[in-house]
Amino acid sequence: MKFKDTFSIFLKTLLVIGIFYSGLTYASYLFINLQDYQYTADDYPPYFFERTPNTNNFIKVTDTQNTFQFRTYKLESKIDMMTYKAKVKPTLLKWGEEIHPYDTQPHEASSLSKTIEQTIEEDLFDGSLENEIHVATYEGNIEAVSYAKSADISAPEIKTLIANPEGLAVNQTTTVKGGGSALLDYTLQRYKAQGIEKVQLLSTQDKYYLNRGWKVKSNTDEACTIM
Repeated sequence: MKFKDTFSIFLKTLLVIGIFYSGLTYASYLFINLQDYQYTADDYPPYFFERTPNTNNFIKVTDTQNTFQFRTYKLESKIDMMTYKAKVKPTLLKWGEEIHPYDTQPHEASSLSKTIEQTIEEDLFDGSLENEIHVATYEGNIEAVSYAKSADISAPEIKTLIANPEGLAVNQTTTVKGGGSALLDYTLQRYKAQGIEKVQLLSTQDKYYLNRGWKVKSNTDEACTIM
């Protein structure tokens, strides 16, 4: 192991992503041109925080022996939905039942877990089968889930992306971190392969994205966010 850092539809050239954390009061619209997107899965490895024995500080430790694995479930596939209901839905229900301090990232992720699960059930009932469920796992455990329009249609859209609420807790040292970022990269790579040129997101984490090549969008009239 070693140290390492690491959403409204606008034709086919614009993908608008809504990623929600602890709140959207001070959220900004950011964008990135996928032609300039040079990151790979290697840039978003799983990592943990460890407490140092002497200083009691936390250090970031990257797992270089394991990687996040990804799986996409299509609502139009009966086999995929059988697997989703057996393996993914229970995790979303579990996350949605967890109790975390209000107005924190874990609390918001827990609430959004309920939203994703309910929206999937509604879309299955209504026959809205053009959507997909993307999942990131680490050592067999689900660490992030996103719900999006299929990459095969002309104007795809990611509705929500959440990470394991436990992994978002401050100063926790037992649950792997980085699943949300890795799943976002996986999604961007899928859309880039489909010819999507520009991606936009709404986030409260400006510094995180600006440090990774994203830019602030000055005009947000063309964008909308799905909560």
